[in-house]
Amino acid sequence: MIDDARWIATALALSFTINLVPAFMPSTWMVLAFFYIRYDVPLLPLTVGGAVVSGLGRLVLAQASTRFKRRFMHAKADDLDELGGFLDEHRQYAGAVVFLYALSPLPTNNLFIAAGMAEVRIAWVLAGFWSARILADTFWVWTTNRAFDGLGDVFADTLRGPVGITLQVAGLLSVYLLYRLSWARWLRRLTNGPRRQPP
Repeated sequence: MIDDARWIATALALSFTINLVPAFMPSTWMVLAFFYIRYDVPLLPLTVGGAVVSGLGRLVLAQASTRFKRRFMHAKADDLDELGGFLDEHRQYAGAVVFLYALSPLPTNNLFIAAGMAEVRIAWVLAGFWSARILADTFWVWTTNRAFDGLGDVFADTLRGPVGITLQVAGLLSVYLLYRLSWARWLRRLTNGPRRQPP
């Protein structure tokens, strides 16, 4: 029991840490699967706890993105704020969209960086993320038969595989496009909604 608690705590600390990094980190479920297979720890405390702490790590990443935008991205601040306003006005869909996205194996770092840059209400993003990742991480950890020789292989695999590298680069590209393109204006034209006036 004590050993299980120690290994779960180690897995959760590592899961929190990797979710602070913007890119080129392994998926949380891969880290959890390593501890599940190697140390035979209980599944649900591991995966539910892993989902919770990964969301908290992503929350810190989103907050760091907000501070970065406010300090260094003055030229795009109005566009990003307008995008955040649009998304907040349609927040009833935000949780569902994040839920569906987070169910996939796609990286979620870009999602939280974008949420931080646009300064959307992060509670909806977190709710969708947690709901999806508890289910997805539990499924992937429970069904995987992939074994790693060591924890270093979990990290190295992220940088070696072409699929993993492609997904990480695509995530960074999506953040760049968020910065470069006028998403709020396009979305409002698409929905025929008026531009939100400043108070």
